[in-house]
Amino acid sequence: MRTTALFVLAGISAFSLWRLGDVERERYALILGMCRDQSILGLDANCLETVEPRKSRLWDIYYGLLE
Repeated sequence: MRTTALFVLAGISAFSLWRLGDVERERYALILGMCRDQSILGLDANCLETVEPRKSRLWDIYYGLLE
């Protein structure tokens, strides 16, 4: 029972870190202005899903945790 709980918590933590990396990647891309568009909002949502402003996802997680 204890090992199952540990695996579940590890999975939840990994998923949370992955999502934190996604949010930080999108935030940093918006700050840099990498996804500007000519629309009313001024940004391209499809670009935010694929843009990679940093070299590694680990940097996104690092800056997401510390900033």
